[in-house]
Amino acid sequence: MKDDKWFIKSKNGKERTGVLMKLEENDQSRYEFEVWFEYTRLAMNDIKEGTMLAVPNYATTKEEIHYSILEVTSIKPIHYAIGEDPQGYPGFVLEAAKNAAHDWTGQDDEPTEDTTTIQCTAIPTNLELLERKDGCDFQSEQNIPMVGAVVRILDTEPTKQVVNKDIDLDAEKDSLFVGGKLIRDKKVETFVRIEEFIRVHFGIFGFTGAGKSNLLSTYIANLLTSPKVVKIVLFDLMGEYTVLLLDQLLNKKINGQILTIGKQTLPEGLFKYINQLQNFSDLNTATTQFQKYTLLPKALVSEREFVKQGLQQLIKTKAIRFYQDAQSLTIYDVFFTDAVPWAQKRQKEKFNQRKEIVKKCLQQAGLTGNYQNTHFTPDLAKTIREELEKELGNHTYKDFKDKGDFNNHLAKLKELETTTDIFFAAGTTLDDVVKDLNNDKQSSLWIIQAHNSNELRNFSKRLGEKVYEERRQNGLVDPLVSFIFDEADEFIPSKTNGESYENSKEIVETLARRGRKFGLGIGIATQRTRYLDTSIMAQPHTYLVSKLPRESDRDVVAEAFGVSKDMFRQTFKFKPGNWLLMSHDATGLKAIPVPIQTEDANQRLKEFLKTLT
Repeated sequence: MKDDKWFIKSKNGKERTGVLMKLEENDQSRYEFEVWFEYTRLAMNDIKEGTMLAVPNYATTKEEIHYSILEVTSIKPIHYAIGEDPQGYPGFVLEAAKNAAHDWTGQDDEPTEDTTTIQCTAIPTNLELLERKDGCDFQSEQNIPMVGAVVRILDTEPTKQVVNKDIDLDAEKDSLFVGGKLIRDKKVETFVRIEEFIRVHFGIFGFTGAGKSNLLSTYIANLLTSPKVVKIVLFDLMGEYTVLLLDQLLNKKINGQILTIGKQTLPEGLFKYINQLQNFSDLNTATTQFQKYTLLPKALVSEREFVKQGLQQLIKTKAIRFYQDAQSLTIYDVFFTDAVPWAQKRQKEKFNQRKEIVKKCLQQAGLTGNYQNTHFTPDLAKTIREELEKELGNHTYKDFKDKGDFNNHLAKLKELETTTDIFFAAGTTLDDVVKDLNNDKQSSLWIIQAHNSNELRNFSKRLGEKVYEERRQNGLVDPLVSFIFDEADEFIPSKTNGESYENSKEIVETLARRGRKFGLGIGIATQRTRYLDTSIMAQPHTYLVSKLPRESDRDVVAEAFGVSKDMFRQTFKFKPGNWLLMSHDATGLKAIPVPIQTEDANQRLKEFLKTLT
């Protein structure tokens, strides 16, 4: 080759080479390969999970060399004297092990012992490097590698081309974000397409300590600070993202809001302060209460005082909102959806008759249509309630009244007579949120929190349905919106336990299956994948996977994405912040897992906190 930077060399200038020893068919990756390299200590640093290898394939001719590109998925040094499972007389085995230790340390960059090898498992990337007299280029693989052929290690620049093969970095620069850097070579950045990442959904799966929340914070920050207008709706069950996304909430270029569902979600003093209620506390007291209620990552404990300043800024900039449920309800919500479920499910056969009663009462109350955009007022709620009671008093409908089919509706109407005239200074309605999510002028972050997890799940359905229906009816596809469910097993469990679980599961499934047509995507993050609904689990086209100690969790991910379970062996050695990134659409290397290291969100936040005064 004319360019000597294609393949890695040892200190003496020789190419570091191995031999393709074995080829086997594989249901998921087509083939699996075994490659041997001569052992040296420095070679162990050059060959790691994610390393790209080049091996001649059967399309090679006298004029052209076709190198199939393989990716290393596992690596281990082997010493012939002790093998992988030392057996035999203890004295001999111990002596052999001592000699092996000398062989490991005695071979720096020149192999001197033929008893040591580096054995690698690799999979195809479906690409090949074509070498001609006039140069080299990457293209689709033309044939399979030759067993016994010499294997070389791609250097940094060609590895960049492989990892981002189908991405035009110049043409797509405003539609990409950096997903991470290769674990084995930090100079190699892996780019991710924003639209494909959001529109066709993503999943983040890692056990406790893997850095799931840290990764989610990093990716959300990357999306929001990109040139593309993006809307993020994060359902924060544990309330941990107030600090993890503090810099984004306070970014003046972003509409950052924390939307709280239910009065108990915020401490009393803070709730009174943001709503300017009677006897509300001062700003410092409200801030102190807010800080006590906010989860602080361990890495930021030393920055506690700066975090407090940031929380105070959130209060002062009115970034903490309170969801006004009563003002958000429409006639359609109460009478034509399951927001107020029918009291008698056994009366389903009389649905049309109930519908006639409702429409008649609404007409008598002066309403003739447009129920989805008609909100309640105290007077309207009272008028409808009186008309409904009058209609149910008619002997024709006496059976409905006796069986309580409208009890829930009457109770809700009575409630709305008193609650719809109460407005809070920090109040936000469903229409306010939907209007912002459809505004293509500015990126937004909505962190949704609730003291009661049932309320959070129910709200997810109301918001999801509202956005989906409005976009469907008006043919809207922009801006991109990602509904992200942290602790996703609490929103889309395989087995539902109560109405709120059914509600959240229903809307997530709707968005997962049909939302992409209207620019709506989902993100799911959890440590227990085996508890997720499998039909929804299979919808994301982009996965990020770290340690999953339980085999049942790995099985679910492998089946959903269509990769071999053996692929996850490398994740056992992952440190926090290391992830296996694989995507059918969003990355340049299609459906090939790439081990990456992501940025530390805590470091980003520390830098931001220093700017607060």
